[in-house]
Amino acid sequence: MRVELAQVAGFCMGVRRAMDMALDASMHANGPVYTFGPLIHNPSALSLLEARGIRILEDIPARGQGTVIIRAHGVPPQAKERLDRAGFEVIDGTCARVVKVQMLAYSHARQGYTCVLIGDRGHPEVKGIMGHAGDRGILISSEADLEGLPPLGKYIILAQTTQDREYFDNLCRRILERYPGGKVFNTICNSTNKRQSEVRRLADRVDAVVVVGGRQSANTRRLAEIVTESGRPCMAVETEEDLELGWLKGFKRVGVTAGASTPNWVINRVLREIEAYPGGSESAFMRWSLRALRFLHETNLCTALAGAALALSGVLMSGPVPPAGDIVPWRTMASVLSLSSSALYLVLSTLMAACFIFSMHTLNRLIDTEASVYNDPLKARFLEAHQGTFITTCVLSLLISLTAAWALGPPSFLILLAVTMLGVLYSVPFIPGWKARRALKDLPGTKALFVAMAWAVVAFLAPLGRWPLSIDFANWCIFFMVAVLVFMRSVLLEVIDVQGDKIVGRETLSLILGEHKVLDMVRLLAGMLVIASVGLTLAGLVSRLVILFSLPALWFMWLTRTFAGHRFGQNLKMELKVEAGFILFLISVVLGRSLMG
Repeated sequence: MRVELAQVAGFCMGVRRAMDMALDASMHANGPVYTFGPLIHNPSALSLLEARGIRILEDIPARGQGTVIIRAHGVPPQAKERLDRAGFEVIDGTCARVVKVQMLAYSHARQGYTCVLIGDRGHPEVKGIMGHAGDRGILISSEADLEGLPPLGKYIILAQTTQDREYFDNLCRRILERYPGGKVFNTICNSTNKRQSEVRRLADRVDAVVVVGGRQSANTRRLAEIVTESGRPCMAVETEEDLELGWLKGFKRVGVTAGASTPNWVINRVLREIEAYPGGSESAFMRWSLRALRFLHETNLCTALAGAALALSGVLMSGPVPPAGDIVPWRTMASVLSLSSSALYLVLSTLMAACFIFSMHTLNRLIDTEASVYNDPLKARFLEAHQGTFITTCVLSLLISLTAAWALGPPSFLILLAVTMLGVLYSVPFIPGWKARRALKDLPGTKALFVAMAWAVVAFLAPLGRWPLSIDFANWCIFFMVAVLVFMRSVLLEVIDVQGDKIVGRETLSLILGEHKVLDMVRLLAGMLVIASVGLTLAGLVSRLVILFSLPALWFMWLTRTFAGHRFGQNLKMELKVEAGFILFLISVVLGRSLMG
């Protein structure tokens, strides 16, 4: 099925901020953590908070302890004062745009203005704004309320931030016609405007629209109403379990949008379920191609292929193949397989890297599944469903990798064995005396560095291992360039996984430095790698093939533009694009080697 995701979907700025505050409090606050009322209107997000030990406080007790987070919708000022008096530590998670409306109501009410608020009766945001207006607030929640509107002198008109713009403008016009002279403040959130405008454009381009979000979410319901008004079939769902796949039958192109309180892992699940459903005009070739790509992604074979491509590129770039010498296993295998020493060396080096990378990445995914549930739920579900098969495959792959290393020579085997031990220990608590950080993965900001060094050692350093271990300047340069390439790859993948890592409290570079700074760092490293590869080549210090490092570096630099934009529902495509950088590298090295001799 062809699926188009709205450009603006998922958590808005205010909801993301409130969720981040709640997650931070669950990790660092002393005592119990509460939200005053549901933090946002989404069952999946609320279930997550509950799993993190964050409870909902419905009524304010006379005395209490712990931390209370004011939800993104805001509360009346009296409620906040009562929480303070009760002894709670209060964290105000009110959206900045809601605060603006509250302050407009408060300041104008003090100046003698009547504050007319157009919003949904009973909505938490409306209660908070009306609380700031005090006895000078009037709520208009429907056209029928206009009939009971009292005479107005000085007055202003405000909007609940999630109101529909056309509906708001219509009511404003009718109020002003009846009582001229009022001041209108269009306080509808820009994010709301963008979502509503985008869903109208989306409805024009597709056959049907699926709206994802909580049933209690006002902005999600409004998106569904807009789709229905446009004349397009619409299905509103909270999760992928609510999808009626039979309803999709016959549609060629389906649009997906989501409310401001919908987590991206829920959006991802819905998108992947719809994509997997056969579309009305989708060819069998396209269906099988997509299934093949998903299989490569979900089994980690795509990552293994990227590692193999990197290893083969490095070996081809490092110069002449080391002589077999008196390495009996190598000589024997070459004879049995009717391969030259050169060809066997390439096969063993590539096989060693591919099997090691597959087994380590898959084993650590199986051991550490917490973040995967949110970052890539379908991949996590696939690994869990076939856990036994993957464990067996990982063990066999590791044995094949070690066997290939032994065939290359004892130094290669010892290098791989040391890296394997570190890889197995990466997600296993083994460091004594640490309360919070007892595994290598818990060291803040080091994941990308560990992965980069492991890949560089296995894909490039281990195949060169000989007695005596002697690596020249040119090969050390290639080693560090390989490490930089893998580091950039790992950082980009961390950007994709930033929300899940935040949820489970993992301190990756993207969370420590921020996504924009991390992407700037990738651009800087890519630029430095281009300069280094060109400079070293022109100086004659390395093989002419080293200049080809500039191609994957420029590829990653180009990808940072994509990663800085819209990423929801793009895990599969974006991870494939990242791994494609190493395939591009291998193709360029093969062509360069043949052209340069």
